[in-house]
Amino acid sequence: MSAALLPSLRDASRSAAQRFHLDAPTWWSEPKTPELLPAVADAVWDDRRVVARYRKGEAEVERELEPYGLVLKAGVWYLCARVPQASGAFRVYRIDRFTAVEPTGDRFDRDPGFELPEFWEERAAQFARAILRTEVVVRLSPDGVRVLPHVLDRLSVREALARAAAPDAEGWVTVTVPVESEEVAHSQLASLGPEVEVLAPESLRARFAADAQRLGRLYGT
Repeated sequence: MSAALLPSLRDASRSAAQRFHLDAPTWWSEPKTPELLPAVADAVWDDRRVVARYRKGEAEVERELEPYGLVLKAGVWYLCARVPQASGAFRVYRIDRFTAVEPTGDRFDRDPGFELPEFWEERAAQFARAILRTEVVVRLSPDGVRVLPHVLDRLSVREALARAAAPDAEGWVTVTVPVESEEVAHSQLASLGPEVEVLAPESLRARFAADAQRLGRLYGT
């Protein structure tokens, strides 16, 4: 498409890619449009500074922002912006937490080295790692090994499998993987069915044992 554009328009695709990145929602999620999204989008497209108020916990905070780009992730809109008060650091804000967005009337010069997809990928990876606060030990069949990266954090699974010992006599692999919580791990690992055996913690293993007993009663011998 870029090659087919008139010379005067050939920078349009790059200009748009620097300001919007789609991290597509899941099939069953409908993205919600925050009330202030149009105002934020206008500022992003015109490289205009804004003064934004947003909810931070129980408080409301005001910041001057240089809006660099929008990201739609799993139905939620985010703004990636540079914060002059924070020594020009780049930060991410959920747009549905903004309570007011007012243009200052000033434009800003974009950092030519800023790449929105790369920035978002790095921040998303940092966030994913930050919420992995506990560990589980599981035993996986070959099919379980194949599916696990689609169920848990891919990078963490890849590192865990690299540290794992060789498969046992039945071809199963035992790994220790970080997870967000026991509750979340229960729902995530349940999708692997009989391709995973939870070894620890004992409380999570007990939950899967109870699930298996309930399934046995439902489907019979």
